[in-house]
Amino acid sequence: MKHISILLLFALTLLIMAGCGSAGPAGGSGASGAATVSKETGGSKESSSPNKDSSGSKGAQAERTIKHAMGTATLKKTPERVVYLFQSMNDVGVALGVKPVGAVESTDQKPWFKYLGDMSGVKSLGDEGQPNLEAIIALKPDLIIATKTRHEKIVPQLEAIAPTVVTEDLADWKDNLRLAGEALGKQEQAESIMKEWNSRVADFKKKMGTKLETTTVSVIRVQRDNSVKVYLKGFPGLFMRELGLGIPKAQQVTFSGSGLDITSKEHIPQFDADYIFDITTPLPGQENVPKLQEEWTSHPLWKSLNAVKNGKVIKADPITWNFGAGPLAAKAMLNDMFRYFGLE
Repeated sequence: MKHISILLLFALTLLIMAGCGSAGPAGGSGASGAATVSKETGGSKESSSPNKDSSGSKGAQAERTIKHAMGTATLKKTPERVVYLFQSMNDVGVALGVKPVGAVESTDQKPWFKYLGDMSGVKSLGDEGQPNLEAIIALKPDLIIATKTRHEKIVPQLEAIAPTVVTEDLADWKDNLRLAGEALGKQEQAESIMKEWNSRVADFKKKMGTKLETTTVSVIRVQRDNSVKVYLKGFPGLFMRELGLGIPKAQQVTFSGSGLDITSKEHIPQFDADYIFDITTPLPGQENVPKLQEEWTSHPLWKSLNAVKNGKVIKADPITWNFGAGPLAAKAMLNDMFRYFGLE
């Protein structure tokens, strides 16, 4: 009898352990199979149980650690309540088919750029330079994607809210796409986007032929402080370099940031190239920009530029050519380049 009692006690213990170890439909979160995302800070671990993502699917990826620009983030399963804290990531997220629960607003066409499509249901988190932390907390995200360029100082605060993945740069959309694809469990989609992009760039270069080696371009923007930015890096600058288009000799100088900041009209000749792409736009609060642009473009030195005399100054879309800074914006720019150079 004693022997039978011991066996019954053992069986009951196993049943209790099995019940504790399972997460069935009646789990404490009330969400069957909901993904759980954890972050580790100083050896401690916090977690949350989010709802379904915008696609209606549930995360099932194995636990993984994501290396990023400011450390690592540990994700137990695919995130479902994601927050994007810079505009390039808004573009990346749409391209990957992952609508966020919250995102920072665009610089124009507020709250978000029209080319991004349907952003209904997304909570505005304010400006990317100073996102609303209280609003982020209220959303109970299971992943935050930030960028070192804008958010280096507040990353510890973000990590206290949810696992945070930080990109190195705003403008490097390909690296941002790769990192987001890894964090969001969308690696295949990211690779597909890159495959299509590389094919399209190769087609552009092939159709340009020998003209590619001899064509120079400038991308300029009149700014509210009455200077002119000439983009050599940044999103438009990196784009032109990838296409293989040349830099005018006058721009082959040492610079910092995204390019040259020309403050004197005496240096207008530095703009000159076979093609000048003007992405000037008056953002909210910059109503003086059109007047400043008129001052620059009415100057005699401007009128002497080869691109001006040959009718090769092109007003390009400032949203996709500068502010979007993601794969969708890059694709739109490349389509523009095919059209501007008469390749399609």
